[in-house]
Amino acid sequence: MDGISRFSSALNGVRTSSVSETASQPTPSQDSTAERTLRELFSRSSFEPSSRPAATSSYRALSQPTAPPDVSNPSVSDWQAWCEQFKGNAEAELNRKRGTTLPDVTADQVMHGSHSPMYAAGRSTVPGNENIPAFFQDFPATGERQMQLYTFCRPPPGQTLDPTDRNQWVSFEVHGDLCKAYSDNTFTHGRQGTNSLLGYPNSGLEDGVKARPPFLDDPMVKAFRDARVAAGKPDMVPFQEFQNGYLVDLGGKVQAFSKDGQRLGTAWPGGDMTATATQGPGGVQTPTGPYGTTGPLNGDTSFGNATVQMGTSASHGGAVTSLVYDGKEYINNKDHGRQMQVAFSLDGYDEALMPTEAGSHQNGADPISTTEVVGYGAQPGRMTSSVHPAYWLEPGEEAGPYNSVPKAKNTTLVSEDVITKDITVGVGGHDNVIQYDSHIHLAASHDKIYAEVPTTYVNGEFEKHYRFDPATGESREYPRVHSEPPKPPEERKGFPDEGGNVPLIVATGDGKHAMAIWSPDERRSDLQYRLHQFDLGNPADDCTKLGVTFGMSEDVPADIQTRSYVIVGTVEEVKARLAELYSQNPTGVERKWPEDVR
Repeated sequence: MDGISRFSSALNGVRTSSVSETASQPTPSQDSTAERTLRELFSRSSFEPSSRPAATSSYRALSQPTAPPDVSNPSVSDWQAWCEQFKGNAEAELNRKRGTTLPDVTADQVMHGSHSPMYAAGRSTVPGNENIPAFFQDFPATGERQMQLYTFCRPPPGQTLDPTDRNQWVSFEVHGDLCKAYSDNTFTHGRQGTNSLLGYPNSGLEDGVKARPPFLDDPMVKAFRDARVAAGKPDMVPFQEFQNGYLVDLGGKVQAFSKDGQRLGTAWPGGDMTATATQGPGGVQTPTGPYGTTGPLNGDTSFGNATVQMGTSASHGGAVTSLVYDGKEYINNKDHGRQMQVAFSLDGYDEALMPTEAGSHQNGADPISTTEVVGYGAQPGRMTSSVHPAYWLEPGEEAGPYNSVPKAKNTTLVSEDVITKDITVGVGGHDNVIQYDSHIHLAASHDKIYAEVPTTYVNGEFEKHYRFDPATGESREYPRVHSEPPKPPEERKGFPDEGGNVPLIVATGDGKHAMAIWSPDERRSDLQYRLHQFDLGNPADDCTKLGVTFGMSEDVPADIQTRSYVIVGTVEEVKARLAELYSQNPTGVERKWPEDVR
């Protein structure tokens, strides 16, 4: 990584991301019976004009048979009374629809199975359509929802609304992930289904490649198409049109778009169609909120809370590329060897056999990672991911002089090993305490391992560092460690670092922004808190590296799990939180300060 060793001179695991062959595969719903009971009366939802997009439907009601209830008075009884005059014709239309054959085989099988009674849906969010009732049925009748059928009157322009005219009735199925997203309370921001920003369905399932809707130029959609083609699958983009926009199935996630092809919020699952969208693919993702959302590509997430905001990026293998506290970005992303990530060296070969979560040395500063993300997900204060990490060096690539062998030992670009992480922001009753659980699964046996779980590269302004014993409260400040490559006539190998098992704190010069690391697994043999500081003559390149590290020899287990804590705040705040954490999880280890291990 630009001449910086990935290791010290002391060297000796969501939603599963996939591109589905068809967007119409049934997806189980998480709704409970109680939630379904509430959903059966969508009419409880009020109509809120302020939340409507500007786009509107071509189909409008010109008049109504009788006076509908006032939209400002969303009385359930009034709305149900109004819907009653439509009910018989709605049932007839749904019966007709169930007698047809759907183009998608899986959806057709579901539709011809059991179904729920018919329920009145919520009011449309399209001006002029607020008083046209919609009705729906769930499929199957009990258990996990896989599909819904919707029907409503849609008189052609110039015709008066007449529910007795069967030619005015239309019906559409919403199936699979599209159904799950459309009825997800979080994704629709509390306004499920027809009461959402999207309004009523305007079509069944369509293929965007054939229909050419306006969202085809979106980078997220382009990336989805490229991934399908690269996997040898047909070039297609499953989507469904609604009165105010589209839902697009992107193989494991669903994105809403407006009628002009602009993204509506963040993707399901975990997203919110009313939220500010995560950035487009192709670079480091920074948190945008609301926290607990997935972004355009596999590994892009935004999570955290009001105090600490974090982000991971597909461009760096789903590694943590952003940690913001008090408006300050902590993480350095100069290349793919930095970030906050897990990496490990095998069999004493240093960088020459080193799976690295964020990517490879050759990925450099480019917004792409050789690492394969196999699963990931995000919740408001949490994210998880599983990856097959890239080897730091490509097969045959020369290793630096500080390595034990001259060239890479790996014969593939990507390791069969798996790195899984589970990060939770705001534990122990404190927003600024981050729990980082890592799991290394080794696909083959090895004699040695040296692991960083995690290592974190922060920006160069974190120039001060301290050691703090949380059991006694003793704190010591240390001088800067010069880990940069030697300059002639200096002769030395390796990159000097500072070790010891006394928890480490790094901070800015004024002490207002600090980071501490500690692991309750510190009883593990050779677990240390290591520090490197690199002064490379360029503020963008300068960085400080702190990591929870350990080594193992002989009988290295196939599965290694480690829990670490990262704490951010002022110097005094992180000390207080570290002492509190330790008091709840005392280890009793004998402390070795840096001067004890030199």
